[in-house]
Amino acid sequence: MVFPTPKFARILLIAATLVCAIGMIGPFKGVEKHLISVDKAAHFIAFYGLTLLTIAAVPKRRSFDLACLVLMFGVAVEVAQMLTGRGAQLGDILADAAGVSGVLLPMYLQRLRSPPVVERRRRLADKLPAAEPQGQAETA
Repeated sequence: MVFPTPKFARILLIAATLVCAIGMIGPFKGVEKHLISVDKAAHFIAFYGLTLLTIAAVPKRRSFDLACLVLMFGVAVEVAQMLTGRGAQLGDILADAAGVSGVLLPMYLQRLRSPPVVERRRRLADKLPAAEPQGQAETA
């Protein structure tokens, strides 16, 4: 998913976070069942999308750190549900974690396939013509 700017991704992230928070904490208990019949699938999809948007909105931060923040948001939502009288479930947190992992796992697998930065730089240096050392003048 390519966004024109991180600013656009941030706007979408704020909107999506508000929708998720209101849907999970607000008085709309069970509203996701009208869209997706399985509660855990709704959590997976929501946190998959939130993780994608978070990584796109803050491109200069490490993906793993951002994913941990998204997961902490999921835990906070479950704690808030417990405090507001709605049922908090460990299964919801696991579904949130699966959604976050669904974004991170392909990224890390791609990194395993790609050579490290040092190796890429070495390969690039091997392709460039050898430059003469500085400070040595040709004498003829």
